[in-house]
Amino acid sequence: MDQTAHALVAANLIYARANETSTEIVKESRPPIYKAIGISLAVGSGIFIGVSFVLKKIGLLRANEKYSEVAGEGYGYLKNAFWWGGMTLMIVGEIMNAGAYAFVDAILVAPMGALSVVVTTILSAIFLKERLSMVGKIGCFLCIVGSVVIAMNSPSESSVANIQEMQHFVIAPGFLSFAGVVLIACAVIAFWAGPRYGKKSMMVYLSICSLMGGLSVVATQGLGAAIIAQIAGKPQFNQWFLYVLLVFVIFTLVTEIVYLNVSIFTPIPRRHWPEAESIESV
Repeated sequence: MDQTAHALVAANLIYARANETSTEIVKESRPPIYKAIGISLAVGSGIFIGVSFVLKKIGLLRANEKYSEVAGEGYGYLKNAFWWGGMTLMIVGEIMNAGAYAFVDAILVAPMGALSVVVTTILSAIFLKERLSMVGKIGCFLCIVGSVVIAMNSPSESSVANIQEMQHFVIAPGFLSFAGVVLIACAVIAFWAGPRYGKKSMMVYLSICSLMGGLSVVATQGLGAAIIAQIAGKPQFNQWFLYVLLVFVIFTLVTEIVYLNVSIFTPIPRRHWPEAESIESV
């Protein structure tokens, strides 16, 4: 009987604690100016990152031609000014993107990143002479429409207001399981699928960028919320979990940059490539 009683008491405590943790996090309403700032930063980030992709590809093409390197291998691009210009714009864009997460939720910032696809498509057609099919053009149009719709209907409440709330969500079994699956999938792609299929399809290494990007978005939003909370007078930098997120963000961003450079020059069927002289004229 004593064991049964203890079990019932423990179950009651667990139930009460679950109800307490589910209600203790109250969403805070943000000032309307926060949404305007967040959207502006997200749009600016999409533009800078979109331009950076084109500059980096020009740099990669020229570096491979100058140093006679195999596509996707070697580091000759580190000596190319176009590549560094693109990397600088990408860093600025990522900083603006991180700032956007501090003012609005990821549900609004992430779709704005689709604008970088539209910018890259337009500039690639102009400077790299790359052609896009009608389906691709429709996709770009839908990216713009989707971003506008989400911006108009995004929530005004903050899902995460400080690092303590972020820690509460991250250490949940569901998210830890999801993050573990993502990291294992990235490792399998990088060390098994990459050497076998990475030269045939750019989707192999782009998958790593996308999977890692999903995790970096979450961590970046936590950092942004902590910065805003610190400005508001709530101590955040004395929390150990903040530095765990910072290290994780750096790790994911570096991983994305490395595999993006590999995938951006993965050989694809010749009919999709611009003629060599179009690169020379850039």
